[in-house]
Amino acid sequence: MIEHNIMSRLEKSMTLAFLSGQTSRGFWINGCQQAQTITKMAMSAPMLMFPIIGQKRIIAGRQIYDTQPGEVLLLPKGMQCDVENIPELGQSRFLGASLVFDRQTMELFGKAYSGGLKHWELTPKWKAAGSEEMYSLIADWITHDQNYPADLIQTRHRLVEILLVLARQGVAGNLLLSHSETLSERITHHFKTDLSRDWSVQDLTKTLAMSERTLRRRLQIEKTGFRDLLEDARLNRGLEWVISSDMPIGQVAFECGYQSQSRFAERFRLRFSMSPTELRATQKQAIGDLVSLDQHRARN
Repeated sequence: MIEHNIMSRLEKSMTLAFLSGQTSRGFWINGCQQAQTITKMAMSAPMLMFPIIGQKRIIAGRQIYDTQPGEVLLLPKGMQCDVENIPELGQSRFLGASLVFDRQTMELFGKAYSGGLKHWELTPKWKAAGSEEMYSLIADWITHDQNYPADLIQTRHRLVEILLVLARQGVAGNLLLSHSETLSERITHHFKTDLSRDWSVQDLTKTLAMSERTLRRRLQIEKTGFRDLLEDARLNRGLEWVISSDMPIGQVAFECGYQSQSRFAERFRLRFSMSPTELRATQKQAIGDLVSLDQHRARN
């Protein structure tokens, strides 16, 4: 049983960070007053998700995983699922977080701790009990960043520490045993370096040192294509910004490579079953919940 004071401290720090927009890249905090259903959310990296208030539900194929406060979801790279955030009955409020273990974080972990793999329980687990150690680390992280904004290098080292805690507890199998990187994932990584760029197939053939014919054939084997991957990368990053920042929707659209907000909204709704504006509307906080905060932001 997790001590009440630890969960209370985490709830307070996450609420402050959410209201101020102070979140680190790789660490999303999401709050809402209305139920959210986000369809076809793709995991481009292993992710840890957990609710602090309310309930989070993951639907992957025929499998449904429900989590309450004190429980975590461990999602492997490469899966696609529907995500439901359900406010707590009587409070009309949901608060949760997602930690994203990107490729550089996993490489950093591997260099430091690959020798421990043989000692850890690596049976894939989709849902597990959270631990006081993990929640305490996350609360300390958020509190630190409110006063001393961290850069991406610091963020990755903190993610490595949390991943180590999960590995020692024997629940990190889904995160550590993600499949090897596919060509689609390599291409997506290149797109993410500059989503607003007008990418062409020729840009990739030069970078990947392969002919256009070979590139298209290999993507066909992976049942995808150049345009599909580019739009997936843009929409998934757009979803991250809509959820975890207060960036204007028009700016999100531009940063993701869309020339018009209406086109971005149309494609976003088709993919996630909610428009960016509708998703933002579920996150509106009652005036009484607002607190006075420093407005400086963590640098990504």
